[in-house]
Amino acid sequence: MKWIASQPEMSRLRDLLRQAPRFAIDTEADSLHSYYDKVCLIQISIPGDDFVIDPLSKIDLAPLGELLADPALPKILHGADYNLRILRRDFGFSVTGLTDTMICAQLLGYESFGLSALLRRHFGVELDKSHQRADWAMRPLRPAMLEYATKDTHYLLALADRVREELTVLGRWDWAVEEFGRLESVRFREEEERPEGFRRIKGSNKLDRRGLAALSLLYDWRDALARRADRPPFKIIGNDAMLELARERPTDLAALKSLKPVAGFHVGKYGEELLRLAEKARAIPEGDLPEKNESKAWSRQVSRASRREAQKGSRRESERAEDRELGPRAEARPDGDCRDAPRAPRGARCNPGDAELADPGHGRGAGGSAKRGREMTGDVGAANRLGLRRRGRRLAAVGSATNVAPGFSRGLRGEGVSI
Repeated sequence: MKWIASQPEMSRLRDLLRQAPRFAIDTEADSLHSYYDKVCLIQISIPGDDFVIDPLSKIDLAPLGELLADPALPKILHGADYNLRILRRDFGFSVTGLTDTMICAQLLGYESFGLSALLRRHFGVELDKSHQRADWAMRPLRPAMLEYATKDTHYLLALADRVREELTVLGRWDWAVEEFGRLESVRFREEEERPEGFRRIKGSNKLDRRGLAALSLLYDWRDALARRADRPPFKIIGNDAMLELARERPTDLAALKSLKPVAGFHVGKYGEELLRLAEKARAIPEGDLPEKNESKAWSRQVSRASRREAQKGSRRESERAEDRELGPRAEARPDGDCRDAPRAPRGARCNPGDAELADPGHGRGAGGSAKRGREMTGDVGAANRLGLRRRGRRLAAVGSATNVAPGFSRGLRGEGVSI
């Protein structure tokens, strides 16, 4: 492994990559350790060698950007979604000519398609997960952390060969290429301010209106502290503690100390401020309290009935389309895996071409992330009107304008092939 932290080293790496037939690339960010997360490492592998670039050393990465934008130079990634967004956000880089081994695994119908699972399946390699939550902004990095980071790209070239071979045998490689093209259009855009972000906290829907008002005040207070300290909000105070504070709205320190989710550290450091926020919530006039926004039971029932009817129609149309295009249908396996692509970083949501990103994260789950609020859409052409099965439910794609997640715009069913 070679550490790249100077301009001469970067120039030599650029020359090596220009001569290489292809290269694998991955990134590490610090979304678990800062409010304003950033790219802290860029890992690259070519046949016979591995490199780790230090973006925090302030070297000029423009030569790498030129290579990433060259469609004639193939790049291999796993869970490219998050990497493409943060490379674009932090450096303005676009990536073309890419292969995403996660999408390949999804199109092959693998039940587990994380990098660890694929390396275990194809090479018998077990990845050490002890550094998934590491602070990649720290310097110097420990040797074990560098080894962990390097392994994210070390096997990708060989893995790409394996999954391409399997896709080719099944006649699905063209499907993968189409998905890679969609993925190349992913962009990052900062999310606009959401005045009611507190509603995204799990359990907030169980609060009464005054509890929601208290939670709103706590949410804004925590976010302001996190921004000033450049720390993730959960490291200021956790969601469970905020929900309990919003529910109980303590009137004195004794009541505050009695709340189990609220640690003594929080009482000592923020006690007076927390009591002030509780008092402020109690003083809000009834007419100014947030609405609960709960859907009524009858509307949920109508919604379920409508979905059932729509699904029936979609199923019939999908089956007719398959009969026209494929002849006799091959039956999809009920446990075919259709899980979504890697999570996105906090504060963002993405669509191909004009994507916004909406939550922290990393394709492997680091950063807690990419996790909520990401939308990936694409048009489904006639050749894509194939059904998917997940847990016994059929998800039918009907018509040329149906929206589906990337990697799933085609069903995992080939003519005459059972998955």
